[in-house]
Amino acid sequence: MSKMLKPIEDGIKTVSGIAQERIREAILRGTLPPGTRIDQTQLATELNTSLIPVREALKALASEGLVQIIPRRGAFVAKSSLTDLENLYEARCLVEGQVAAQAVPRLTDEQLSELKSVLDAMRAAMEADRYEDFLRSNRTFHFTIYSTAGNTYLTEVLSAWWDLAERYRYRYLSSKDRHPIINAEHQDILDACCSRDGERARTVIEEHIRRSLNVLRSLVEQETRKD
Repeated sequence: MSKMLKPIEDGIKTVSGIAQERIREAILRGTLPPGTRIDQTQLATELNTSLIPVREALKALASEGLVQIIPRRGAFVAKSSLTDLENLYEARCLVEGQVAAQAVPRLTDEQLSELKSVLDAMRAAMEADRYEDFLRSNRTFHFTIYSTAGNTYLTEVLSAWWDLAERYRYRYLSSKDRHPIINAEHQDILDACCSRDGERARTVIEEHIRRSLNVLRSLVEQETRKD
């Protein structure tokens, strides 16, 4: 069996923190698929660490909703629930649209220039199938907008919801026929920002999230039928 994770070198961050990052990445990328029983001994071996940091990492990932720990059975990658997906994206739609409406009129010329550069980077990453780079730039793009609303509580809530949605984004990007639509939707968001039209930004962001939900709903339903 090929290795799933890179080993941890000594002396960087905390071992449990690095283990958490590596395991989270494996879950989000689908290397550890939903429903998989997690072999903690194998992970400890691959990460070049002991079992204790792995267990701490799994507990932290359970609090993020990515891992399910069942007493006397072990740890499992959390399965995708259609209800959870719909609830998450409904909450995002309501809050992100409102935050964007508040933030967009406040964007500075410098921020608009940054958004244009980030969108160019997103397109380049998408064309090269560099999905991790795309996801990082995508997050920068949206949170450059949201943070301008000036409400740290909302920004932190949205950041947590984006973490939960990350595993769905990898699946969404795997549908290459969606790539031109994704680029067009982000161009619509940028256009609303450049016009400093908060209500237009609310509309296009809500539409962007709803379209993503429709695609993901179909993917999760297919997985459920396979089970």
